[in-house]
Amino acid sequence: MALHDGLVNWPLFFGSILVGFGPLAALFFVVVAKRAQLVILALSGAFVWLVAILVTATLWQIIPPLKTSLSATVPVGVVVQEAFRLLFFYLYTRTELAVKRVTTSSHQLPLNDITSSLAGGVGFSVMHALLMFGSLVGSSTGSRGAAFSASCESIPLVFSAAISTLALTALDVALMVVAFDGYRKRSALAVGAVFVIHMGVALSALANMNTNGCYISIPVHYAGAALACAGATMIVSRSKRHALDAK
Repeated sequence: MALHDGLVNWPLFFGSILVGFGPLAALFFVVVAKRAQLVILALSGAFVWLVAILVTATLWQIIPPLKTSLSATVPVGVVVQEAFRLLFFYLYTRTELAVKRVTTSSHQLPLNDITSSLAGGVGFSVMHALLMFGSLVGSSTGSRGAAFSASCESIPLVFSAAISTLALTALDVALMVVAFDGYRKRSALAVGAVFVIHMGVALSALANMNTNGCYISIPVHYAGAALACAGATMIVSRSKRHALDAK
């Protein structure tokens, strides 16, 4: 990593924050923050993701081969995260059933799989973004100027990380929507697609170990996010059509 001498480039600093966190913040305030139940789901999702990372870190500590092979650690991390995504859905459905048993039809929990998966996805992506990008943002306010990395020699590190964060946050939210639909319908195709896309995007980050590897990893991140968002959009559109047909 190299630091260019000079003061903090504040336009770059705040621009990177807006790129990395802006769309996610907008989704939170437009969709999640309007209902206390969705805020609770988002916080629960953030906690579940954090526990998944702690489990991955524990496995990294107790399994010696993982300490010397990032190529092995990444798939383990993906498997653990997907297991905890399924656990999050299971806990959501158990809570849903418990509420239905103790409430009347006029006081049912005002949630559905679409909004709940969006909230859970926001929770996953917020914690992911804070750990991956937040620490970098916090360390980029020194007096040495913008930092550059060998993985992306021509782009400031904070901005390349912001670009990746934008794709990964969209990916986290969209994968949660697709996963909820797949779990609810017991669709092996949907659940398998979530796993494959997640694994592919995660493995692409290994390219950053090489010089200018970001020119491989970032496009793959956006390709994965685009596929996941396309699937999530289809699910949301289908849900809206069913809601209109039911009226």
